[in-house]
Amino acid sequence: MFARLTALLLFSLVSLTAAHADTGPNPTGRWITANGKAVVQIYPCGNDICGAIVGLQIDNPNDPMPTDWQGKPQCGLVIINTKPGTGDDGQPVWNGQVLDPRNGATYQAQLKMDPDRHLLLHGYIGIPVFGQTQTWTPYSGRTLANCHMTANGSASPANG
Repeated sequence: MFARLTALLLFSLVSLTAAHADTGPNPTGRWITANGKAVVQIYPCGNDICGAIVGLQIDNPNDPMPTDWQGKPQCGLVIINTKPGTGDDGQPVWNGQVLDPRNGATYQAQLKMDPDRHLLLHGYIGIPVFGQTQTWTPYSGRTLANCHMTANGSASPANG
């Protein structure tokens, strides 16, 4: 009886530790892009992580919604699709693709979190060393139903 109780306790402890390990830093949430002109919602999509444009900086309320390379509104466009993995340093990373909504170009991408809870998006073609990293910051402002983003609550963007 004591052995069964000890085994159950040990199993529970291992399960709790494994569950805690799975809740490490992940990129889900709302992020303002490096140029400060868009908000991207990153969310689980099955076992993957996806990201869609949910807010855009529109200088004049009467200006039209920016469109993608096909002439469709950028609002709601899925631009990130990545799969979870582990980086060389043992930290969580998400590898996949990122889409440039202006011209339809697709790049390889790697997402990871830095210690200050910024999202690092590294886009590249072929070999990661030839890519560029952008730093996205959490967005705490509002995005309106028409996909306009509010000025308040946005973190100051940073390029990396």
